[in-house]
Amino acid sequence: MSPTPLTLPRRLAIRLLHEAQTATEPFAGLVVAAAADAEPDRWRPAPAGTTVPALAAEITAAGLVPWALYRFEPGLPTAPVAADFAVLPALRRLSASLATKGVLQLRAWELVDGQVVERVLQVRD
Repeated sequence: MSPTPLTLPRRLAIRLLHEAQTATEPFAGLVVAAAADAEPDRWRPAPAGTTVPALAAEITAAGLVPWALYRFEPGLPTAPVAADFAVLPALRRLSASLATKGVLQLRAWELVDGQVVERVLQVRD
């Protein structure tokens, strides 16, 4: 039985794709939800000089829940490897990638029993 697809609101998915499309250098940040059982509803880029764990702590202190780490590094493979989960291993990973014919798409992964598993990501209106 396959896991339930991950869901992003269309507005947030468009924002994340826009960030990747207009990026002139690598970036990272967190996709955030209002509660552990809620779908994500905002994007918080990591300001220069701020680590992702520090940003996650700030978000948690504000009563919000880090839902996924979103990273974009032009020219590097988008699929993470297990070592990429060394920091914040329970947090999903999202990345933007160029699909066939140059179409930008979002992809998601989780670490399950030490293995990186791609998750189905759907967008809702």
